[in-house]
Amino acid sequence: MRSPGALFSLALAAAATLHAGEARPQPAGRPAGEPAGAGEPAGTEAAQAPGAAPAEPPAPVVTEGQAAAPAGIEVTVEGNRAPPGSVSLTRRDVRELPGALGDPYRAIEIQPGVTSIASGMPYYYIRGAPPGNIGYFFNGIQVPLLFHVGAGPSVIPAAMVQRVEMHLGPYPADIGRLAGAAIEAESAPPSDVWRGEGSLRFVDLGGVVEGPMDSDTHVLVGGRYAAGAALTSALVPSVDVGYADYQGRMTHRLGPEERITVFAFGAYDYLASIGEEGGAEATDVLLDSDFHRLDMRYDRDDAASGARVRSALTLGLDRSRGVGVESAEAWKLNARMSLARPILGGRALVRVGVDAAVDRYVVTPRPSSSDGEPGDGTSTEEDTPAEGTAQLDESFPELFRSRLDLALGAWADALLVLDERSTITPGVRVDHYTSLGKSALAVDPRIVGRFGIGDHVRLIPAFGLASQLPGLAPLPALQIGGIPGGLQRSLQSSFGVEVDAGPVNLSATVFRQATFGLSDPIGTGRGTTLSTERFLTRSLGDTYGLELGARGALRRDMFFLASYTLSRSTRTRGGSTIPSAYDRTHVAHLALLYDLGGGWRAGIRHVFYTGFPADEAAPGRPPSEHPDRVAPFYRLDMRLSKRWALGARSYLGLVFDVQNATLAKEVFDVSCDDSGCTPRKIGPITMPGLAIEGGF
Repeated sequence: MRSPGALFSLALAAAATLHAGEARPQPAGRPAGEPAGAGEPAGTEAAQAPGAAPAEPPAPVVTEGQAAAPAGIEVTVEGNRAPPGSVSLTRRDVRELPGALGDPYRAIEIQPGVTSIASGMPYYYIRGAPPGNIGYFFNGIQVPLLFHVGAGPSVIPAAMVQRVEMHLGPYPADIGRLAGAAIEAESAPPSDVWRGEGSLRFVDLGGVVEGPMDSDTHVLVGGRYAAGAALTSALVPSVDVGYADYQGRMTHRLGPEERITVFAFGAYDYLASIGEEGGAEATDVLLDSDFHRLDMRYDRDDAASGARVRSALTLGLDRSRGVGVESAEAWKLNARMSLARPILGGRALVRVGVDAAVDRYVVTPRPSSSDGEPGDGTSTEEDTPAEGTAQLDESFPELFRSRLDLALGAWADALLVLDERSTITPGVRVDHYTSLGKSALAVDPRIVGRFGIGDHVRLIPAFGLASQLPGLAPLPALQIGGIPGGLQRSLQSSFGVEVDAGPVNLSATVFRQATFGLSDPIGTGRGTTLSTERFLTRSLGDTYGLELGARGALRRDMFFLASYTLSRSTRTRGGSTIPSAYDRTHVAHLALLYDLGGGWRAGIRHVFYTGFPADEAAPGRPPSEHPDRVAPFYRLDMRLSKRWALGARSYLGLVFDVQNATLAKEVFDVSCDDSGCTPRKIGPITMPGLAIEGGF
C-alpha cells in the first residue's frame, strides 16, 4: 500500500526534474544600467535599492481602498492591503528569494509560522493548520490546485503577480470558509504600454504579454506548456508527467469611475507512477486534473465620496480523474458584491459584502472488478486498480458523492483610526452551508488592532473565530459531501510587536490556535491505511508558539530576511493527546540577497527544521504522547542572475537558482512494526533552475 509520504516523494522526484531550468527573476531594485520599466509592469511600487530604508507613510487618514499603514511599509492605494497581523511580500521579494524558484506562492515558506510537509513540497502547515485548511487566492478568486503536478511550478505565472499577502488569522472579513490561513496574490494594474516577459527551460516554456488596445481597453494573454515532458519522463523513468496553463484578461474603462474586467485562467496536470506488476507495466495515476475559471467583475470608484463598489461573477469547472474515482466534476458559480466607504471625515473605512457559491458535483465511482462477466475474457490490466489505490476506491465514493452544494455568506468590518499611530478593525462573517440535505451555520467574529508606541514600535493584538467544511488535500472537484461531523471551528489569537530599527524591521508574535473538529488525515497520525475512517476522523488541534522575524538592509548592496518559529502542535482524540505528525519544534530561515553590480544579482538561503515525531498510527499500536523524533534537516539554496539591457525597455536574462545545493537527504516518513519505527529517507532531492528569460 502506498502511504501519503510515498506519494509526496514521487511528486518531489518529478518536481526536481520539472524545475531544472526554472527561474523568473525580478531584481530587488533596478540594477545599475537597467532601463526604467524593463521587466516591471506599470503600476508596481517604485524600485528601491536593497539598502534604502522604506519611506515613512503620512498620518493614517483613510481614503477609499486604503488601509491605515504601519510605519515603514510602502502602501499602494488599491484595496485593503497589508492589514494588521498579515505579511506582505512584494514582486521583488518573491522573485529574488533563493530556492523559491521564482514562484510567487513558494516565497511564503520563509515567513514565521510556516512549516513545510517536506523540503521542496509547496504545501504547508501554517500555525498548525493542515494544507486542506489553507486557502490560496488570485485577485480574489480561489485557486483549487496551486502547483503543477503537486510540487512543480505555480499555475499562476510570476510575471502577473505584484504582491503576495499571507493572512495567518484572523484575516479580513471578506475572506471566509477557511479555518486555517489564507494566501492572496494580487496582479499589477493593467500596463499603459505594451510589455512582455517569457522564459525558456528545457522542460517547459511560457510567457505573458499585455498592453493597451486603445485608451480605454487593455488586454493580457499568457500561458505555459510542458514541451519537454517527454524528456522529464526519460530522466525519471518511473514518472509520467505533463502540464499546461493559460491566462487571459481584458479590462475596459466605461468612464472615469467605472470599469469592467473579464479574466480567464486554468491549468491541466497529469502525474503517474510507472512500475511493473505481475510482469507487466502498470500505471498508478496520482494526479489527472484540470480546472478553469472565468471571472467577470464591475468596479466603480466614486471620487466625490471615496466609495468603491464591486460586483463579480465567477464561473468554474474542476475535474479529477483516476484518483479514487473514475471521474469527478465540479461546476461552480460564485457571485459576490461589496461596498467600501470612508466615513467620519476619512477617519474610518466601512466595508460590507455578500456572496453566494453554488457547486454541482458529478462523481463517477471506479467500476469494481465484479462489473465484468466472469470468464468472459474482457478483464484487462486496466480493470485492476494499481497497487495503493484499493482503499481509495472504497473510501472515495463514500466521501465524494454527486450532489448540489450551496453556501451563502455576508460580512462586514470597519477600519477605525484611533489616532495617528493606532487603528482597530472589528469584523464579523456569517456563512450558511447546505450539502446532501445537511446544513450548518457559522458566525465568525474577529477583531485586530494596531497600536503605535512612539514612532518605531507597534503592538498588534488579534482574536477571532473561523469556520470551514471538512477538509482534505487540495484536489480539484474532491470536496467531502454532507458535512459529516459538522464544521471545523478555529479559535485564532495572537499578540505581536513590530519594531523599526533604522533600515531593519523586527517582529515577534506569540500565538495560539485551537481547532475543534479538526479534519487532518495526514497530521493526526501516520500510516498506510487510507480508509474512509481516516479521512473522516476528527480531533482537537491545538498549536501555540513564538514567531520571530527580521528583514532589512545590512548595507546598500545587501538585504536580508530571517525568521524563526518555536511551536508545539498537538492532536487530541479519544482522550489521548499526541503531537501532530508534522509537528516541528524549531523552524528557521536566513536569506541574504546581494547586488553585485553590473546587472549581477546573487542570493543564498539557509533552511533548518527539527524532525517530526517518529511514530505511525496502526492497528494495535497505541500512540505515544512523547515519541522520538527523526533527524533534523538542513538545506542550502543559492541563486545567481545576470540581466543585460538590449534597448530602452527590452532585456535578456540568465538565471541559475538551485534548491538544496548541498544534496542533503531528508526523512520523509517512518515505517513501524512491533520492534519499533525506522526512518525512511528520500533524496537527495535537488531542484536546479536554469532559465533564459527576456522581456520588453
